[in-house]
Amino acid sequence: MTEQVSKYMAQNARIFCISLADAVTRSATLNHLHGEDVSVLGRLEAFACCIAALQKDERASITARLSLPSVGVFSATAEKDGMIRGLKESPADGMEGTLEVTLQLHLRGNYTGMVCGSDLDELVRNYFSQSLQISAACRVFEKNGVYYCIVAEQLPGVSCALSEICTEAWEKLPLEILPDGFEFLESTPLRFGCTCSRGALMRFVSSLPPEEREDLSEDGKIVTHCNSCGKKYVFEL
Repeated sequence: MTEQVSKYMAQNARIFCISLADAVTRSATLNHLHGEDVSVLGRLEAFACCIAALQKDERASITARLSLPSVGVFSATAEKDGMIRGLKESPADGMEGTLEVTLQLHLRGNYTGMVCGSDLDELVRNYFSQSLQISAACRVFEKNGVYYCIVAEQLPGVSCALSEICTEAWEKLPLEILPDGFEFLESTPLRFGCTCSRGALMRFVSSLPPEEREDLSEDGKIVTHCNSCGKKYVFEL
């Protein structure tokens, strides 16, 4: 179960299970990340994919920006169609952990919510309860090199034991075991990808004043990176 978002029903809850492997490896390779940085980015990318899956807007785009004092600043962008990318932006830049999520919705415009917390798990819980303000249980974790985000969302009507449903999903779905009472609905493939292009960045570089291009150049070249995926572009002046 890799590179997909799978949807289920159990009691009166919707369950989303996101699993990522290759997409995280691609992001880590582009950004030269290792060790704990890969783990943090992988879990953040899985979370971003989950928030994208929750949206009804088929053109929705989600950017999650995570800042952890002892680790650094990371961002992940997920599209409703399954495209995902991420990068480490910088070393740690604050004394408090924050998670900022921007929803770019074609029909409703943009919305940004931010929560504070001590680690990624707490930040994710706070985001669902404080920013989205929905009744849900969520777990973000890594198992055997695969990064998961599992969410159980309460639907209107009869309440159910969300934490128990989420725990059962966390224990069995990564093993490709369908828990009792779970109904599989559908799955959508996920993939690494970015909307950046050499042509777009070249137009940006060309629009800069000559003196600014000169300041940015070294040995007659300008080196720049995509702000969403970290891909490197080199332009000769």
